[in-house]
Amino acid sequence: MTFFKTHKHTIFLTTLLVIGAFYCSGCSNKKNPVVPNGDNLVCEDGEAWIKTTDGVEGGYIFRPNGDMIAVAALYDGSWHGTKVGTYSTDGNKLTTVFTGGGTDTTTYKVADGKLTLSGGAGSDVYTKKSGVYVK
Repeated sequence: MTFFKTHKHTIFLTTLLVIGAFYCSGCSNKKNPVVPNGDNLVCEDGEAWIKTTDGVEGGYIFRPNGDMIAVAALYDGSWHGTKVGTYSTDGNKLTTVFTGGGTDTTTYKVADGKLTLSGGAGSDVYTKKSGVYVK
């Protein structure tokens, strides 16, 4: 099983806890309209790969410099992000080196504004969204 599949709920919940801590200290108040675009894993400024889990939007930003940022929407429409590691690609393989230790390689596909991450336990599909601004 890939790290994403094995620990996706832990990563998601940890991100939400970090978001809560940062939210109490104040975050930006930018809106988050859905504008699917591009067939590129790398996100431009204000873009992220997002999916909804249990009514909460969250996902990842893959920055051009190789940073991977986990993001989640706050109830007021603003976003919070935390660097979770770095990433690299080789063909259809996405390798993540996590800041807290550990490496994961999974298969990815980008098409029609959707990112599909596939591993031993199944697939997750994210939609590219604009208006996702994090500090």
